[in-house]
Amino acid sequence: MKSPVRIFIHLLLFSLLLFALSAVAIYVLPAGLTVRDLLLPGIVFPVIIALSFIVFIVGITREAERQPVFTMVTIGLKFVLSSIFALTYFIILKRTGPEYIVLFFLLYLAFTVYLLKVMLKVLKVRSLK
Repeated sequence: MKSPVRIFIHLLLFSLLLFALSAVAIYVLPAGLTVRDLLLPGIVFPVIIALSFIVFIVGITREAERQPVFTMVTIGLKFVLSSIFALTYFIILKRTGPEYIVLFFLLYLAFTVYLLKVMLKVLKVRSLK
């Protein structure tokens, strides 16, 4: 299993790569977004995923019969925190243009796929032992 520090370093690198790709896409495509519009979701989503990873890492160190519960709590926590962020982002901050909605859901999808990929890799390595 990767150490928790390596998991968080990979998350940081993934976040920076995604931010750079998003910034390039903003300059190339006429989306009406600025790099400043990327900052809030670009910071909040990695924090949500990091909190989810913390719960997951705590869960895999527990006894075997409680590990599935922690895995489900990890996914549920990510969903609830992302939903709270969506409500804040769309309703309170009034980011309701189609470009903001597409940005939000693309980042949500990218970080969800990343979380699931790392979780499955960790669980696969643990099941082989």
